[in-house]
Amino acid sequence: MRVALVLFLMLAACDSPSPQLGRAEPTKLTRGGYEITVWRADDRVEAIRHGFARRADKPHLRATLMRAMRDATGCDLRENSVEGDIGVLSARLSCPD
Repeated sequence: MRVALVLFLMLAACDSPSPQLGRAEPTKLTRGGYEITVWRADDRVEAIRHGFARRADKPHLRATLMRAMRDATGCDLRENSVEGDIGVLSARLSCPD
């Protein structure tokens, strides 16, 4: 029973934003052939890529996640604010007033 609970909790965390994003609403997109969930709260944004990353795509996935964040929010990403890897990327937004 404990194993089942641990597995359930691990799977539930696969598409959840980091705690800093609180109760942010997700936006689901497809970019570059990958399903991506983008979470936004105020000026913070996080993108989670789903599925196996093909070796040939890995050099371009960071840019793909950044494009998904811009597309989902309509905002630019603040310079030097992007952190993470090709699975989960976070950034701060620079939105027009």
